[in-house]
Amino acid sequence: MIYFSMGYWVIGLALIVSASGAACGLACIRQSTKSVTARFRLVWVFVAAASIGGVGVAMPVFISMLGFEAKNGQLHYDTTMTTLFSALSGLTVMAALLIAGSKVNWIRLAVGALVMAGGIGSVHLLLLAGIRVQGSTDRSAVSIVAVYVIALVLSALTLWFSLTARSVPVLLAGSIAYAVMVVGMHYAGLTGVEVHLDPSAPTAKGQMLFDFFVPFFVIGSLSLAIPITAILVAPDRREARMAPAITNPEAAHSASLAVASQNAAAQQGTRPVQSVR
Repeated sequence: MIYFSMGYWVIGLALIVSASGAACGLACIRQSTKSVTARFRLVWVFVAAASIGGVGVAMPVFISMLGFEAKNGQLHYDTTMTTLFSALSGLTVMAALLIAGSKVNWIRLAVGALVMAGGIGSVHLLLLAGIRVQGSTDRSAVSIVAVYVIALVLSALTLWFSLTARSVPVLLAGSIAYAVMVVGMHYAGLTGVEVHLDPSAPTAKGQMLFDFFVPFFVIGSLSLAIPITAILVAPDRREARMAPAITNPEAAHSASLAVASQNAAAQQGTRPVQSVR
């Protein structure tokens, strides 16, 4: 198998995209803790799940798969499995974030990590199972176990960061660690794929990777603009709500004159009366 047919730059691009999605998602979770109502918090969590699971997992996997090729053969991808991989990545993270809640609870955190790890690991293996060639494919049991182990560590750290990290440097550090583990999980599963080409077998069905990658990459990149804009605008909206209402300048001036007149009258009333001779 050839893993870097397009060069090693795909790893760098995959890391950048994954870290960007994770950073945006963790920032959205931080904003959700400051939401006034539960409805707005749910919206923040939904956007965070789409960023962490969709952009943070699915997009870097697609990018790194661009360099994956079979010698003397062509890879196709099952349409249903590839589409499910793209959709279930975000839904899995959404479920895990809701289970973990907004405060540190180790039981809920553990359950959420198991759900997230099982979902991310399964959807990743679902994509690998969707590879179609003129022949057959096999997957190593060791690589499957490695995928779930890395996914569990990844999920636990991500949920812990989402509940405890608040400063920007910590969020960026967590995003970088997230990206490294996502790419590592992908290649741990990818190296376990074995392709057996058979010229006498029927032609592989499915679509080329670029048929999925191009629209998904464009949609995913544009979708980051929504949470980024919301994050930048949200603090200004909170400060505007918390700021005291600005009174009418004319009314304030009239009120100050009335108070001054009352104070002057009070002072005159307390003066001693002097007799006039």
